[in-house]
This record gives sequence, C-alpha cells and structure tokens, in this order.
Amino acid sequence: MNNILRFRRMLPTVQCMSFIFQRVTESELRLSFYKTAYVNESYYPSRRVFSTHCRDTGNTESEVSDCEPVPNTEQIDLNTVTNGDPELEKRLKVLFLEVEVMRQEGDKVPANLNINHWKELINMATRSMRRKYLTFLWKNEVKKANEQKKKEEKKKIREEELNVLKQIDDGHIQYGLSRNSIFMRVYDSTITQFDNSRLIQAMQFGQKLVVDCGYDMHMTSRECMNCAKQLMLLFAENRFHRDPFNLYFCNIDRNGHTMKELHKYINTLYDDHFPLNITEKSYLDLFPKENLVYLTPHCREEMLTFDHDAVYIIGGIVDKVNKEPLSLAKAKKEGLRMAKLPLDRYLTWGSGSGKSLTLNQMIQILLDLRFTGDWKIALKHVPRRKITQDDGKFYGQFNKKGLSRNKVFSKYRTASFN
Repeated sequence: MNNILRFRRMLPTVQCMSFIFQRVTESELRLSFYKTAYVNESYYPSRRVFSTHCRDTGNTESEVSDCEPVPNTEQIDLNTVTNGDPELEKRLKVLFLEVEVMRQEGDKVPANLNINHWKELINMATRSMRRKYLTFLWKNEVKKANEQKKKEEKKKIREEELNVLKQIDDGHIQYGLSRNSIFMRVYDSTITQFDNSRLIQAMQFGQKLVVDCGYDMHMTSRECMNCAKQLMLLFAENRFHRDPFNLYFCNIDRNGHTMKELHKYINTLYDDHFPLNITEKSYLDLFPKENLVYLTPHCREEMLTFDHDAVYIIGGIVDKVNKEPLSLAKAKKEGLRMAKLPLDRYLTWGSGSGKSLTLNQMIQILLDLRFTGDWKIALKHVPRRKITQDDGKFYGQFNKKGLSRNKVFSKYRTASFN
C-alpha cells in the first residue's frame, strides 16, 4: 500500500487518478509503479514536454544505464497536441498513463506514437475505440517491421549470389543488372511519365468524370483516412487504364482531413504540372446542369447504358458509420439526374454481404463499361466475397467462354477498328 500511496502523489491531478482507478487493479498499479510514465511539468522556452521516467529515482532514461527503456521515449509537445487547451491537456495526461498501462498489460500497443496519433486518440470518446486504433497501429508497425526484415534477407541473399557470380569466369560477356539482362534499366520515373502522358491526353480529349469531395463533415476521422486512400487508388486505376477519364475533384477543402491525408499519399497533388483537375468550385459552376448525372445507390433509376456525353458524378464518401442517403439528398436538392448501377440485375448477392463498393471499384466498373459497353465485363470488379458462389447469371456465363480480360479487350478493340 505504501507504493500505491507514493504512486498517488506522483499523479498530477486527483481527477486523473480517479479515471485510472476505474480500470486498473491494485496489482497492476504495483507493476506500474516500477515503470511509470508521468507528466513532468517542467517548463522550457515555450513548451511543456512529456518525459518518460524510470522507477522512482527521478532520473530520465538517458541518465540511467540500468533502466529498462520504455517504448516511445520521444518527447511530446503538449501544446502541439492540445493547442493550449487545459481540458485537453488534462485528458492527454490521462491518455499517457492509459497507454502505458495497456502496454504493461501486454496489449497490442505500438512502440512509437507520434503527434498525429495522439491527436487521434484524444478525440476518441471511448476506451474501446482507442484500443481498436492502437491495435490497428500495432499491426501496421509489425507489418512494416516484417517487410523490412524480408528486404534485408533478400538483400543478403542477393549479395551472396553476386559474390558467387563474380568468382565465376566462363569467358562470356557479363551483362548488367546482376548479369541477368541485356537491356537498359527502365526507371520508375520513366514509367510514371508514360502513364501521365495518357492522363494529359485525356485532359484534352477525354470524357469528364467528377468526384464530389464535399462530405468531410459527414465522416469520422477514420473514414476520412479511408476515403483518402480510396481516392489515391481511384486516381491510380484511372491512370493505368488505356482510355482514362478526365478526372475532376470538386468541392475540395485543402484544410480538410481527407485532402490532408490524400496529400500525404500524393506529394505533388497541388503542383501545376500534376495531371488532375482539383478545385474548390462546385461541379454546377463548371459543367452544364443538363449533362450532370449523380451516381447514388439510393435512387430508383438504374443505369442500363453508358452515356458518353454525360458527366457522371461519384460521391467521395465512406459511410461505414453514417448510413444516411446523403448523396441522394444532395442530388435532389440540386435538381440533378440520378442513376445507380444495375447490381441486382446482374449479380446474386450473398447473405449478409453489403452492396457498397469502394471508390476505386466504382471507377474500374465505369472505365470498363465505357470501353466495352458490356456490364458483364465491367462488373467483374465486384469482389467475389460479396456474391454467391453459384452465381450463374454473371460469373458462370462469363467464365464458360474461357476468355481472359485482356482477350476480351482485344476483341472489342479489333471490332471497333473494323
């Protein structure tokens, strides 16, 4: 009990202690006492920092050689996370202790948490949400560590093979790239320029496709991050296609969460030479209203044929939490034509599977539908896990022909030139 009383005196506020005691047993507190992370309210020129201390010696980890290092020893600037809000600062102190207790309990907690991670944690209302987020970060950390380990192992094997090849002198010409190619290396930058050339041509002559990025206020932080990743994949799928769309990202907010995350994926997003139309304007200000068609799964009108003169609009939203028909309401309010993909007409959905599609799957369907005009080919991008295994209406009929996707494209391309 003496250790527990000493632990109490080390905490900054009684409120923090009451919050912790609701979730921590006495044995866990004894364990936490010997390896405690607490707030050292020492003032530096313009910031307050969180320092990790060991046991009760009062020395930091850098000054104690026999102290077991606690993960995440990076000094966190409290003012950067809380913007000087005393309530948020108090909550952040509690989060420091909560994460440390979870780590000592053996939960899946990442070794390093940066400022952005703490900002996400401080905005989460429940402990279960924070636990799930920490588990997600831990899995990403383990995945990166395993990938780095595999790279090092492959590098070591490659170096050993090169050493063996150098010792062999059979009189033949030794080509470059580990003696396995007579061709020059094609760099990633060259491939990127080749892919971007198709987008530049599409920006001049291609059909326009709009992504409505005005749903930030209706998405959670995790949904915004997921939406940004899907937008990145959407751009990539469009760029890799042989006949891409002329993409427009409308209603964007450069200070919004989604665009900030997207900018992390694509560093050159706002450069003048980047082959993508990004604007804060609405699509109503850019295109004639009679040409706009909003694709929403909540309307009744099915899109049976592809209109090459229409400007289709995709809602840039991930609605895992909010299931309200926001895109339907927006299209009705603006008086636009609406349509939905004829998924039920061509597919048999499995029990319990949702009919929602990601943004990159949507553009894959539209690209192939525009190129071939065949729904059976376009809907191949719907994940197989969402439909029944014996779906004879679509997959069985297509696979019986024994045609691959490239052969089908070649058939349609040949027919178009004849």
